Amino acid sequence: MSILGLTTPTLTSTTSTTASDSKSLSTNYEMFMTLLVTQMQNQDPLSPTDASKFTDQLVQYSSVEQQIKMNAHLANLEALSTTQNASNLVAYIGKTVQAEGKTSTYDGTNAATWNFDSSAKSTSATIKVTNASGELVYSTTKSLTAGSNTFTWDGSTSSGGKATAGDYTIAVSGSDSSGNALTIKTGVDGVVTAVDFSGTTPMLTVDGQTISAYKVTNVSGGS
Repeated sequence: MSILGLTTPTLTSTTSTTASDSKSLSTNYEMFMTLLVTQMQNQDPLSPTDASKFTDQLVQYSSVEQQIKMNAHLANLEALSTTQNASNLVAYIGKTVQAEGKTSTYDGTNAATWNFDSSAKSTSATIKVTNASGELVYSTTKSLTAGSNTFTWDGSTSSGGKATAGDYTIAVSGSDSSGNALTIKTGVDGVVTAVDFSGTTPMLTVDGQTISAYKVTNVSGGS
């Protein structure tokens, strides 16, 4: 589960919508007052319009006006929350994080590491590593413990060579002592080097790989 409980509202669109709504309300309110005064001036003295109807309409317009003012305040609170969340994410730079995901980056020299949870102990789980094209690069068997496990790959291929730098994905499968298939939840870890806020979801660059900030499950001190 992600450690973040944040959202990223767009301040510009929120405030512009509020301003548009306020302008529309103001225009309609002035039109209503003009019609009200005109109606009162031209009503039949022998059969005047019920004043309570005018009052009800005024109350309705006043309620809408107050609601839009409240929305404007909420938009400001959302903007403040977004700024605070952005500051928190920037503080991730230089920190080691763990995140949900099956893909990790091998830079051609340093080993790629995956963290994953296994639903049960297994004596011979199969771990397969595939490249960005989905081609099998490496396969091995490994004993797993119930709970947290780590798999480190040094770039070796099944053919005896070395893989090129790039993003690689693992798939872990196996069964427990009763023959039931394992449930595997995979993650990656590494040092955050940048944070990108250009999209709707803040993205972290972790050892050259881009991951969603919402997938971060753990943050620790510097690398």
